[in-house]
Formats: sequence, C-alpha cells, structure tokens
Amino acid sequence: MYMYEVCLAILYGKSNKYTVNVLTAAVETYYSSVKVYLLRFDNGYSVLEDVLDMKRKCRKIVIGFTFMTHQIDDILQVLTAIKQILPDALYIAGGPHASGDPLGTLTKLGFDLVVYGEGEATLIDILEAIDSNEDPKVCGTAYMEGDRLVIRRRSLINLDTYPPFPYWRNLFNPIEIMRGCSASCYFCQVSYMFGPPRYRSIENIVYYSKIMMEKGLKDLRFIAPNSFGYGSSDGIEPAPDKLLELLQKLREQTNSYGGRIFFGTFPSEVRPDSVEENIVKDIRKLVDNKRIIIGGQSGSKKILHKIHRGHDVDTIVNAVDILTRNGFEVDVDLILGLEFEDDNDIIETINLINRLKKYKARIHLHTFIPLPGTPLSSVRFRSIDNNMKRYLFKLVGEGRAYGNWIDQEKIAQYIISLKEREIIYDIDKYAGRIKIIDC
Repeated sequence: MYMYEVCLAILYGKSNKYTVNVLTAAVETYYSSVKVYLLRFDNGYSVLEDVLDMKRKCRKIVIGFTFMTHQIDDILQVLTAIKQILPDALYIAGGPHASGDPLGTLTKLGFDLVVYGEGEATLIDILEAIDSNEDPKVCGTAYMEGDRLVIRRRSLINLDTYPPFPYWRNLFNPIEIMRGCSASCYFCQVSYMFGPPRYRSIENIVYYSKIMMEKGLKDLRFIAPNSFGYGSSDGIEPAPDKLLELLQKLREQTNSYGGRIFFGTFPSEVRPDSVEENIVKDIRKLVDNKRIIIGGQSGSKKILHKIHRGHDVDTIVNAVDILTRNGFEVDVDLILGLEFEDDNDIIETINLINRLKKYKARIHLHTFIPLPGTPLSSVRFRSIDNNMKRYLFKLVGEGRAYGNWIDQEKIAQYIISLKEREIIYDIDKYAGRIKIIDC
C-alpha cells in the first residue's frame, strides 16, 4: 500500500539551491497533495537511500534535475544510478542547461522531458497531468517526436503568483524582484531563457521581506539582472519613482526590525547605463551596503559591440565616478578570453583598469564561458596568455581584483569537451527539425 499517489524528487547541487527553493514553493503552494523530496547530489551526498524510500512509498514518481552545463558529468552519474532503482519514473530536466540545449538533454543525457524556460507553472501542470493519468507534455515543455524536437512555449508568469521561497520549510534565499532582461547580451542566458523584464510588486516584496525578518533573517538581499532597472519599462533606464518607493518601504520595515538592505550587490549587479546621479544620492541614504557591482564586461569598444552590451567604455567610468562620489565602493565585472579578443582588446581593457584605479574600484574577473542557448554558444574561449595572467595575479595580490576566473577557464574547457563528445548540440544546425508551438 503506497503512502503517496505522486512524489516529486528535485535533485540539485549547491549552485542550484535558489532555483530549488522557488520550485518547491510553487508546487507546495498550488499542489500540496504531491510529496516533495529535495535531494542534494554533489559534495559526496548520496541520494539512493531517499530514492529507495520513494520506491516504497510512492505510486507515481517524477525525478526532476535542475542544473547548469558544468554539472553534466555529475548529473549523468546520479541519473544512471537512480534509473537502475526506478526504471519507470518520469525523468525531467530544467534549469539553464536544459533550456539552452533541450535536444542534447533529451537525446544525449537521457531525460524524458525538458522544462523549457520558467519552471513554476510548468512543473505544477506536469504533476497534475501525472496525477490524472494524462500526457505530461504540457505547455512549457520540450520533448522528442521521432527525430523532431518539439518545444511548447508558454506565456511568461507573473512573479507575484508564486512565493520566492518555501518559508514553511524554513528555506530562504534572496528575493527575486526582477526576472528577464531586454539587453540580450550575447554571452548571457537570462534574456533567452526568461524574455523581457518583469517585476515582483513592491507590496509582494515587502510582504516576504517581513516574513524573513520575523524569522530572524535581518539582512535583505535581492535577485535582479539589473537592480537599478527595477520597475522600468525596459529594465535599463531607471524608473526613479518605483525604485525609490521600493527602497523607502523596505527601509521603513527594516527600521522596525533592526534589519539591513543590500541592493545592487551580490547576487545581483547594476548596468553602468542605469547609473544616474539624481537617484544614486537617494539610494545611498536608503541602503546599508557600501559596495555596488557594475557589469562593465570589457574595456574594448570592439568587444562591447560584439557581445551586444549597448554601452561604451566611458559609460562604465562615468558610472563608477558617480557611485564613488556618492559614497559607494565599486566592483566592476570584466570578462576575458573571448575567441575574437585580440591583443589590442586586452590593451584597451588594461587601460580601463588603469582609469578605474583612481576610484579604488576592484575588478571582478571572469573567463568567458560559451553557454548553451546564447548567441555566443559556438564561440570558443581564448586562453589568457601568461603575460596577462601575471598582470592579473599582480592585481589580485594588490587587492585590486578577485574572482573565479581560473576555475571558469576550466569550466570553459570542460564545455568545449562536451561539444567535442557531442553531448551538447549546436541547436542552429538542427533548426530545420524543430517544431515550436506557442500555447
């Protein structure tokens, strides 16, 4: 006799925990009859005991993985082990890699179904279909029909519809206040996964912030592709009234609870073309963080154009100038190692770093990673030469730079190896065999 009609296991690694919280919150809010298992698969965690427990207790089982491209080998190992125990379960994949390469996820990794794009509504619909003995190929999924890839695209969700975390489980994360981006930078998956920007309402943000503080979590942090774009029509040009109203209401609330507001810093950043002096003065009075992260990405005019940033180098410097004059310390993201980056581009980026020295800005170093589903997915990374590496290590030693750029170079090499092993598909070469249905 089974205890549960339908069970869902969500498997995740350390870097996916925010996504898992969001999905769990959605399912348990709108489909509470499903038993949800949260299973960590990395860092030596074993999920097999929990899988055996599901086999004993659950009549119908859905195994869901949310993952990034660099986790694929771990995913394959865990997936193979679980399939030996639960051969009849439905295996679904979501997250950045599955949406970026649905074809490879289905045909090479061995999943039955891909959650394409946003997961909240789609996952609920899949579970309802399974519970009702109906076809789980609902809106928001990708699957194979013979040798053709079918993508059923669903309309974008309203963030207010779903909680940002399952607080009833005492699981919390920074509140997602903005999803999607209109900038469409060619190296970034956000625009291509989530479409144009949408916003959680001020009332909704304040409501969940209160829940966090009542639970003793006094530091409020937020997730947004561009924090200063909150509430604006394009997510780039600021909407001062909405942005400052949000921060003012949060300030009033944190004053009551002894809390702090961290805005425009990790895990978010700010576009340089969103930095305007008239609002920075007010923002500085309303937030507690002294440090802001600016997405500069390159000091080369050519590179900024090729990656579709939509701003120039002077805009980066101007943003840093405005922020530092108004009491902020600034970190500037820079990406190195693009295949089409030449020595002149490197020189221009070094020139930018030198221009930023007088502002005491720190450089947050990144290595280019060719992410599936982006326009630069087929571009290879260019190894940083030894002279440049020595310069960067000197910056790190002086406290003027930091970042995981060395590890990211290894990830870029790993992704290239996945392509060479044909585990990742070039979706453009498969375009004639894709059927897209808007529903």
